[in-house]
Amino acid sequence: MEEQAINLKPIARELGIDLDRVSKTVELLDAGNTVPFITRYRREVTGGLDEQQIEAVRAQVQRRRQLDERRGAILRSLEGQNKLTDELRSQLQSAKSVQQLEDLYLPYKPKRQSLAEKAREQGLAPLAEEILSESKSCENLDQRAADFINEDKGVKDAATALVGAGHILAERFSESPELRSAARKIVRDTGCLVSKRVEGLSEKRAAVFKDFLDYREKLSRVPTHRTLAINRGEREKALNVSVECDADAVHAAAIELFVPPAHQHQDLLTGCLRDSVQRLLLPSLYREARRKLSDKAEDHSLSVFARNLRRLLLQPPLPGKRVLALDPGYKNGCKLAALDEHGRLLAHDLIHLVGNEEKQAEGRKRLAELITEHSIALIAIGNGRACRPSEQLVAELLSDELKEHDAHYVVVNEAGASVYSTSSIGREELPDLDATHRSAVSIGRRLQDPLSELVKIDP
Repeated sequence: MEEQAINLKPIARELGIDLDRVSKTVELLDAGNTVPFITRYRREVTGGLDEQQIEAVRAQVQRRRQLDERRGAILRSLEGQNKLTDELRSQLQSAKSVQQLEDLYLPYKPKRQSLAEKAREQGLAPLAEEILSESKSCENLDQRAADFINEDKGVKDAATALVGAGHILAERFSESPELRSAARKIVRDTGCLVSKRVEGLSEKRAAVFKDFLDYREKLSRVPTHRTLAINRGEREKALNVSVECDADAVHAAAIELFVPPAHQHQDLLTGCLRDSVQRLLLPSLYREARRKLSDKAEDHSLSVFARNLRRLLLQPPLPGKRVLALDPGYKNGCKLAALDEHGRLLAHDLIHLVGNEEKQAEGRKRLAELITEHSIALIAIGNGRACRPSEQLVAELLSDELKEHDAHYVVVNEAGASVYSTSSIGREELPDLDATHRSAVSIGRRLQDPLSELVKIDP
């Protein structure tokens, strides 16, 4: 499928890269080349752009294509409804974000049955228009509303007609791009994320979310890790989460936009606006605000994960070093695996370095024997349970009994070692070992050659 052509000048200007290099980079991306491939093997085409610049070009192009795709879908929908005016087309063509597009499209977007839609089906749209435009026919509003009584359609009296007309006006106000923009700014400036303890929550479960049982913080200041924690609490039905803002400021902005001071039906319109803001507008903007917080938090967590993974995978190997891997544990003991310079297993054992003093002394002695017997240069200690006491004992051993032996210890991230130990590749590589000792081998090998070992772990 041919990619949609877009204007690349704004992208080049925003990224500070000359247009020719942006254009050639987009051609390479559209041809199916990946960012790493382009970075390594097409530097002469891109003019030496690095991976971050190429990724920025890719992201900008994708965003603008998605914007144009959504714009096209909205234009087609409006044309199909015969509601696309020249003014609306111009506004849509000028929109710079998907949010602006959606605000413009909202009044015309097909909806599920709403109170306003029901009122329109009851024939109350003309009454709503007459009220808003201060038509002479509405000078006696109750009398005019009585003209719309239709028991077959559920309009049993004038009051019902006025309520229905009010629902139509409330929906119309809530879909106004001007009001949504003003209200969105108020939510952004004054909004707070609020979480409360769910009624009946046990103390044990409450302890997990103790920081958020009565929490309130401005939207603009909520850090990403708190957003993720609060979302988790809500998913697990431990927290009730909401957004609050200066609703009075939103009401004031709405009245300024839609209710002239001398309007004939000022009180009615003010009531419609209050309903519009509370029932339709603010809930919509609150959902939008939370969605933005969540998207930001998820994007940040992914970037941190990617950065940490990159750092982990690109750790340099330690060639020519014999390693003794130590997978710490309390009740079930510490698993040992001695590896030669190429990661081949030389010996394995199970010792106790914490708890019973007699077993601890035996474990310390066996650890020293393995280090000297196999000329171990590095001891890899897994960072899981019992890591600290094991690390302390190894440090004491190296500074006392083995102070003449040139060996050092390193604490190694053992995440995923248990996954490897029970995997098919783990069983294939080490068929004669049980799963616990395979974990120790994995810890030792990832110190010797991190990338070669970590790629074996199923993500």
